[in-house]
Amino acid sequence: MSPKRVYWSAFLVFGLCAAVDIALDVSAGDVGINTAAAAAGVVVVGYASVVALRDPDRARVPSDWGPLVYLVIVGAALYTFGVALQLYSVVM
Repeated sequence: MSPKRVYWSAFLVFGLCAAVDIALDVSAGDVGINTAAAAAGVVVVGYASVVALRDPDRARVPSDWGPLVYLVIVGAALYTFGVALQLYSVVM
């Protein structure tokens, strides 16, 4: 896989996990301006990553494996782990 696709796939994973995080907050009754702002951010990140994944050569991202690509991958993985722990605590 090219670094461009991995970069934008990591952002898509981040957006999907953020959507799950918002759903958990709403189900717990936390509805406020912070939830609305987070939902708007999820829409923007999700839309941008889907558009960039459709044509990654047009998007301006790192074209080689470097620290930025690895940082985004690690960030998405850590956020996914955090949301998974939160989901696990709600279910159990």
